[in-house]
Parts: sequence; structure tokens; C-alpha cells
Amino acid sequence: MTLDLKLVESFATVAETLSFSTAAERLNTVQSAISAHIRQLESQVNRPLVERGRGKRVALTKEGMEFLVQANRLLAFADEIARSPVSVGDTPPLRLGTNITFALSVIPGALAAYSREEGAAPVTVRTARSHVLLGLLNNDEIDVAMVYDQGMHSARRWTTEIALSWVATETLAETVRGTLPLAFLEDARDLRRHAFFALDQSGKYDTSLMTHHDPIGMRAVVAAGQAITILPTIAVVTPLTDVGRQLDLPKLATLPVSIYATPGTTEKQKKALCDCLRSALEDRR
Repeated sequence: MTLDLKLVESFATVAETLSFSTAAERLNTVQSAISAHIRQLESQVNRPLVERGRGKRVALTKEGMEFLVQANRLLAFADEIARSPVSVGDTPPLRLGTNITFALSVIPGALAAYSREEGAAPVTVRTARSHVLLGLLNNDEIDVAMVYDQGMHSARRWTTEIALSWVATETLAETVRGTLPLAFLEDARDLRRHAFFALDQSGKYDTSLMTHHDPIGMRAVVAAGQAITILPTIAVVTPLTDVGRQLDLPKLATLPVSIYATPGTTEKQKKALCDCLRSALEDRR
């Protein structure tokens, strides 16, 4: 239920003056309008607020007395908002969604560049799987998303193909013999498909597979030198390194990455953020 502040103001003025005519004078309107406001408000809150009638003095009902406390708070809050000066600090943040892989690699540089843009808004970052983030974008829970491509969508601004790399620590690359210890997220079907397609085509590798539910946990296992995974080449950061050539592993296919942004308000800031994300991807390719 949304209350009309004009109705609430009329009620609060009647409660203060205990007179419909005096309330009308204060609010620069007519008595019939004040009476109509009270009736509308009582209908909205579904309770009697004012005792009135021919020959009777105006008084608040018990429910009216209780509602008056809330009405005064609401009017005070509305007045505070109206009087508050607008400043840069009041700019609502842009809500960026991305996966953990990009959050730990590409995003910091992109946000640093965006912060230097004129009129840049604060940015919050939320991480989740790509398909989850597109759902959040559809529900207006985030404003911009940089994810593995999710297909045609009205909010898609830009798409590029990025290379994939076999990733592990140098220590593991130096010691691995025979069987390749692979690690992937449980629902990373696309990355697993790329990996096993390349390995099957080569026909010369035995593998073992560990699957992980949590991306940070999987990355910890790989960073500890216990497994090999595949990541976008642009997202490979220390202590991980590309071990494909060192282990003579087959070349991997590319994977599309897209930037999505909702239309509407703060378009200038959204475009600037999208441009910085795009530059960060292109610079690391």
C-alpha cells in the first residue's frame, strides 16, 4: 500500500487544529477537500481516524491517535528528504555482477580506470555463476554484468571471444607424470567440455577428475599445486600460470564473454563502466 502524502498532511493538520475549516485555511484549500482527503485516507488504511458529525466536535478516534504518531514520522522523513542537499555521495552505486574468475583478475583494473572517469558512480560487485547473474539483471538486482555469454538478450552491449589456457602452478607442472589431475566446478560444463574434447582429440592423456562446489575452494586447490584446470587466459594471475606448452597439452577452443547492461537511468555511468570493462578485457587478450 502506498500512502498519498497529501492525504497524510491533511489528517495531521486536522489532528493539530481539530478543525476542518482551520486545516483548510492552513493548507490553502477548501473544507470539502480536507473532508475528502480524510475519507480517502481512512479507506486506504481501513480504519476510522476522525470522529465527526453535525453538531459534534472534531476528535481523533483511538485508531486515529495511534496513526498520528506514524503520520508525523512519515511527514518528518519526507521533509528531511526534501531538505537534503544533493551531493556526489548521494549518487546511487552501480551494481556490477561477474564471476569470481573475473573478479579476481580483470575487474580490479577496470574499476580503477572507471573511478577516474568524470561523474563516476560508486560500484558494488556481486559474484555468481553467469546464468544466475543474467537472472539478477532481468530482475533489476544488478545494473551491469560481465559473464560468459548467455546468448541473445536486449541488454547485451558487447561480446568477444577469449582464449582458454591450461592452468596450474609451476611446481605441479614440473612434477606431474602420467595422469593429469584435473579440477573443475561441478556446474562448469562448458569448461569441462572444452577440456575433454581437446584431450580426446589428442588421444594421449590419462586423467583424473575432482569436482568442487565452491569456486574459491577449487581455486585454492589449484593454487596449492594439487590440480590443473582451465581458465580464460586473461584471468591467469600469480601463483597460477599457463602450463599448456610445458606439459605439451592440446590447444583449447575460445569462449565468448559478454557485457550486459540494463537500459534506463544512469546511462552515462553504465556506458563508462562498460567501456572500462571492455578495455580491460582487450588489454589482457
